[in-house]
Amino acid sequence: MIPIKTKSQPLSLGQLSCFILLLIFSISFTSCESDNSTNDSDSDENELTALELVAADSPNQITWMANDAVTSRNGDAMGYGVVLNPDSQKLLIFLDGGGACFNNITCSGNIDSFTEDDFFQRISNQNALIIDRDAADNQFADWNFVFVPYATGDVHSGSNSAADVPNGGPNNQVMTGFSNVSVILNELKTYFDANGGVSEIVFSGSSAGGFGMYLNTVQLASVFGTATPTTVLVDSGPVFLETSILTPCLESTWNNLWSLNNNLPNDLDTVVQSTYDFNLQKVYEYLAVKYPTFNYGFISTYEDTTIRGFYSFGQDNCPVVPLQLLSAEAFRDGLMTIKTNVLDNHDNWKVFYKEGTSHTFLGSATLNETVNGTTLNQWIADLRNGTASDLVE
Repeated sequence: MIPIKTKSQPLSLGQLSCFILLLIFSISFTSCESDNSTNDSDSDENELTALELVAADSPNQITWMANDAVTSRNGDAMGYGVVLNPDSQKLLIFLDGGGACFNNITCSGNIDSFTEDDFFQRISNQNALIIDRDAADNQFADWNFVFVPYATGDVHSGSNSAADVPNGGPNNQVMTGFSNVSVILNELKTYFDANGGVSEIVFSGSSAGGFGMYLNTVQLASVFGTATPTTVLVDSGPVFLETSILTPCLESTWNNLWSLNNNLPNDLDTVVQSTYDFNLQKVYEYLAVKYPTFNYGFISTYEDTTIRGFYSFGQDNCPVVPLQLLSAEAFRDGLMTIKTNVLDNHDNWKVFYKEGTSHTFLGSATLNETVNGTTLNQWIADLRNGTASDLVE
């Protein structure tokens, strides 16, 4: 593992309430002029950025980068985690998950702050292959790794710094996950520009982080450009096309609370030629056409209970407590509609659809989940190389 740098169908109301609670909690640097040699050395060090200091002093160690410009839902400063390898120009960025906040019930299980202690606890409890530097099967073992924490409740996509959550939710919430990602991406760009550049990027996220891939890939391309080979992995973050799943009241709640439309690209309707009910549904086509050299992968189980739970809040005209869980059949049909109606029209989108009800894949210790004889680990490698196929059970 990485060395850790320590710090100095219809349900009864009762059944549904229990389910929701279980669901939410699972989602989870002055020198003296008298000595010229000393002065030169100190001056050089003072010119280093925080990331450069980490790469020099703590290479290949898990390190927390505190940053006052990265804020959590309660307004506290956060930061982000890194493992920097000065000998690598490859970059893996992971956006963490952990539910969402759009009413009293969902907010109760979505954390509103994330500290350095939280980060090290999160990492110590995580046995994901993608962060195991000693694992022979980890294709990212010697890459630079960036962990973007999640405590804004807005699926890393919001820009509302004074959000009042409806239906009994908290007021004056800082839901600026989109802005947080912008800060981090720009710091990374400055670091890599001064240290040999980036030769390959894998931009990934699970659950809320998976949803965060869509708008933040636009930011990634804006900051790093499109010349670098880039792969985008959306793990368990579907934006459905049917208004029976992504209902008008749910879309309106999310958009108004998190200010999603403010973060959509200005040329969205110029690039996207197909017709959709909501702007958010245009993201698949926009990314495929706008950044045709990027490779995109969408990963999901057919009956993901967690995501079905969150979309259930849009059923029956968005009651405070859903009357029933979105059916497995509707969820499966929705996934296939995304594939057949949009993704199949673009060679740079591929899917990995697997039977089951489980939620997220990228935290797997092996990435050996298999569809049609191909492991997820191999499929990701193929996706990076532009040779992946759609894998559908």
